[in-house]
Amino acid sequence: MRNVSDLRIRAVVFQSGEWWVAQCLEYDLVTLARKLDDLPRELRRILTVQILASLEHGIKPFEGFSKAPARFWRMYEGAKARLVPVESLPQSVELPPGFANLAVEARIAA
Repeated sequence: MRNVSDLRIRAVVFQSGEWWVAQCLEYDLVTLARKLDDLPRELRRILTVQILASLEHGIKPFEGFSKAPARFWRMYEGAKARLVPVESLPQSVELPPGFANLAVEARIAA
């Protein structure tokens, strides 16, 4: 099984109405939060849940997920601001060894 810590996941962050949205690019996963400050923790949570659920069912994390639609990749490329690094946030659920250093880069699209 490929080690998830070898993976870099990019996410574009944007506002939709009253919500802040984080759309992952390599895997079509999305999460949202009411406050921008809460989004890094929410992004870490959804990635953690996905990894743990996959491992519990004996499949590779993110297996079967397609890439995000092209419009999100374009948004990411045009974004300049970086969100607080997701991997440095405290988490309530510990990832298994080899998965704890998941590299996530999030950029805020204007």
